Amino acid sequence: MHCLIVDDDILSRKVLKRFVEQTDFITEVAECGNAIEANRYLRENQTDLLFLDVEMPGMTGLELIGILRHKPAIVLVSGKREYAVDAFDNDAIDYLVKPVTYPRFLKAAQKAWDLLQEKNRNLETGKQSTPALDYLYLKVDGAWVKVNVGEIQYVQAMADYVNIYVQQGQELKRLVIHSTMKGVEKKLEGASFVRVHRSFIINAANIKSYSNDTVSIADKQIPIGVTYRQALQMALEKV
Repeated sequence: MHCLIVDDDILSRKVLKRFVEQTDFITEVAECGNAIEANRYLRENQTDLLFLDVEMPGMTGLELIGILRHKPAIVLVSGKREYAVDAFDNDAIDYLVKPVTYPRFLKAAQKAWDLLQEKNRNLETGKQSTPALDYLYLKVDGAWVKVNVGEIQYVQAMADYVNIYVQQGQELKRLVIHSTMKGVEKKLEGASFVRVHRSFIINAANIKSYSNDTVSIADKQIPIGVTYRQALQMALEKV
């Protein structure tokens, strides 16, 4: 597996490069000192894994992600925890906070390796699928909370926040996160979730009943937008 390290801090690049040398399944490594240089490199070279610093002069890591046409597995790296939500909203597979330790680096690299192996298997068999999503981490009240995806009933947009309703035993618990509906949709790709309204995403596997205009889930009647009916029907056929 080939990786590219992008960071304007030479000491941070040296740390990550040393970690790469200790990791047997990463066979090649390149490095760039800024996102502009990395963009040129990625136009001319193929890489499997990108360790990308967030805050860099000229162009940030997040801005680089936004212009890439073909994205490798991306692990964002920063000295600040506050960019974690932005990282996952931009399809990063992991987020590392400096100073990075080798065990934490290895966990992120292993995740990229597993995704690459899954992609190669799908190419060999002609199958195109997304690996099953069992759980995710959500930042709630300043802390990261592990949530089992199957327990999520529905998601509701509320201005700059999103309410995620999770069934825990007999209790329907509301988790409030700072995100967009688009960001949540990306997190839930590959699972049985479908957007049925501009303000609602539901877990199709947990539907109790539905009609042409509403769907019943967790004892709540959720409206179905006209433009989302076909997507809901397709999701129900897969459940």
